[in-house]
Parts: sequence; structure tokens; C-alpha cells
Amino acid sequence: MRNTRGSFYYGWLVVSVAFAALFVNYGVRYTSTVLFKDAVGELGVSRGAGSLPFTVMVAVYALGAPLVGRLIDRYGPRWIIAGGAVLAGSGLWLCSRINSLFAFTFFFGIVFGIGGNGIGLVPTNTAVAVWFRRRMGLALGIATMGIGFGTVVLPLLAEVVLSRYGWRASFQFLGYVTAAVAVPALVLLRGKRKAGAPASRGAVTGNPQAGEPEVDSHGEDPAGMSLAAAIRTASFWRLFFSFVLVVVAIYGVMLHQVPFATDQGIDKWWATLSVMVVGLTSIGGRLFFGWLSDRTGERKRALYPAFAMVGLGMLVLVFTRQAWSLMVFASLFGFGYAAYGPVVPAIVADVFGKASMGAVFGAITTGGALGGAAGPYLTGLIFDLTGGYFWAWMLGLACAAVSLVLLSGVRVVATAAPVREQRGEGGH
Repeated sequence: MRNTRGSFYYGWLVVSVAFAALFVNYGVRYTSTVLFKDAVGELGVSRGAGSLPFTVMVAVYALGAPLVGRLIDRYGPRWIIAGGAVLAGSGLWLCSRINSLFAFTFFFGIVFGIGGNGIGLVPTNTAVAVWFRRRMGLALGIATMGIGFGTVVLPLLAEVVLSRYGWRASFQFLGYVTAAVAVPALVLLRGKRKAGAPASRGAVTGNPQAGEPEVDSHGEDPAGMSLAAAIRTASFWRLFFSFVLVVVAIYGVMLHQVPFATDQGIDKWWATLSVMVVGLTSIGGRLFFGWLSDRTGERKRALYPAFAMVGLGMLVLVFTRQAWSLMVFASLFGFGYAAYGPVVPAIVADVFGKASMGAVFGAITTGGALGGAAGPYLTGLIFDLTGGYFWAWMLGLACAAVSLVLLSGVRVVATAAPVREQRGEGGH
């Protein structure tokens, strides 16, 4: 029997830090829809122009993701996550001092955008994936549940601060919370295991054989393709553009969800509650789809039912005129879109291997970030041109459908490393 007494698998500490980082990063992004109308109104700009800070932030994330991926492969996650948290928190705090769209775009779009790379999906999911094998989908699902909890808790707290002290105080509050993530990153991420580094028995804490022997303790380098090799495959570009298109749809809804609801005459409280419902249902969705991806022959199959739920949710949104239908949309959309957080990095690990996972996943994330930059701007522009969101939601549905077609063509292209299970005490 395996002796598990007095031991703890270090990978779960990595999961906890990833959870905290994603909690603040994506909680802040979704909180933007709560603060959007007040900030844009005081600055005196249109909704299309007011979407610019969010668009620039996601564009910066897109440009920085491959670099952050390479840094994670080389140096590990500790200082990248800690430094990203401090920089992102500083950018948010400085948003409380803005008096122009230019300043808003600089502090939120560029400063928070650069810092957000350090606490984003690339460093966190890469850090988690290299510590897990058989339960990688589950571990990523738990880590990305931070996104769901963040979209529940932070919008609610920001709305409380907003109602009492104004939107500027809300940005100060978000800045402090975000910077605080540097503490667990510095304290808990003591190991130097990187995506391309071999695993060793007993690394960092305890004995990895005990409890959850996910990584290969025989000292072999993880198999996988370099970024240069990956981008020469059709599967890379199918996954890249699939991620671009689905995030156009998701982020187009994300920033404009509350303004759309209030335009329909729905009370601001119910509109804000719908953001929380998206977050709550996404918590279950991330855990479910992460678990499901571990049990499908190909992890991409876990995204097929997720797409159906996102599409159905957006159809409900098209006809939403009352609070109850807004809640139906939020439940379907939140549970479905949550799948992309844990499943996409797991697909990258399976399709291209883990040797250069940070760089490859960073490049794939660039696609998602480009979609995230385009989605809110296109949605705001369509609103400015047509006076409504109908054609914006139609565009989102079309993008999601094409994304699914591209995803279906993704195939494994890296030769997996042999998995040698450790049996018995000592594993040899």
C-alpha cells in the first residue's frame, strides 16, 4: 500500500495560487461591466469609444501572452505571478485618478493589461498542467473556478462600493485586492518546476508519490513540440482561430451585458445579479467540464455540449426583456462558457505536449485575446450604428458556430511520453 501519512501533494498548492490569481484577474474583467456605464458617462464618451480601454487591455494581453509563456517555461511561475499582481493592482488603483479616455486607456488598457498577463490563464494554467497528468482536467477545473468565484464576489463588492462612494473608489478597492495576490504567490510558489523541466521525487514538499502521483518521478523530460514546430501544424491554426472566434462572442457579451439589460428597462440590481449568476453557474461548469475532459477520448469533445449551452444562452439573450429571462440566459451562458477555461489548456497539453506548453499555450491565448479585444469593440460599434444589440448577438452566434467547426478538426500531433505508473510503496 502507498503510505500517505503526513504527506501532501505540492501540485494542489499550485492550484490554490492559480485559483487566487484568476479570481482577481477575471473578476476585475467582469466587474468592468458594472462600472462601465458610470465611468463612460462621467468621461462623456460614447459606448463604442468607452470600450477602448477594455479592448486595449485584451490586445496587450494578446501581445504579451507568448512572452509570458516563454518566461514561465524558463523561470517558473513565482515571480511572474507576484509581479503581475502588483503591476495590475497599481493600474487599477490609478484608474481612480483618471479624467480622460486617454488616461483610462493607459492605466486600465496598458498597465493593467501588462500586469494581467502575469496573473492570467497562461502562467496559472501552465503552472498547474505540468504538475498533473491523470487528473489534469480536474485540477485545471478547480483552478479556473477562481474565475467563477471572482465574477460572483468582485462585481457584488464593487457595486456596494460604487453605490456608497462612486466608481473611482471601486477601482481603488479592486487595485488593493489584485495586488494582494502577490503574497500567496511569493509564499507558496517555492518550487522551480517549469513546463520543460523534469519532475523529481519529493520536489518542494513531501513525496509526490504519496496521495496523487501525477507527474513522472523518473526524471524524464516531458514530451512535446516546440512552438516553432507547433505553428507549422494545421491543428495549431485550427485551435488558434477557433479560440479567436469563440472569445469574440463571449467577451462581446461580457462587457455589454449590464448596459443591454438596463436598456431593456431591467433594474440595475437585477442586471448586476445576472453577472453574479454567470459567475455562480460557471463555477459548476468549470469543475464539470474539467472532469468531463478527463473522461472523453479526446478532450475537445467536452466543448461540444458547452457550445450548445453558450449558443442557447445567446438566443435567450436576443429575446430578453424581463429579469427572469436574463437569469435564464446567465445560467446557460455561464455554465457553458466556463468550459473553455480548463479544457483549452488541457487540449494544448494533449495535442502539442508539455515540453514548451507555456510558449504554445501563450500563442494560442493570443488568439483568444485578439478575439477578446475585438468582441467588446464590435459590440459597442454595432450598438452605436444600429441603436441596439440584436446584430451584435447574431454576430456572436455566427462566430461561435464557426469556432466549433474549426475545433472539430484539431488532432493530436505530439508523441506522448510513456506513462509509467508507480505501484506499491516506493514506486519501483
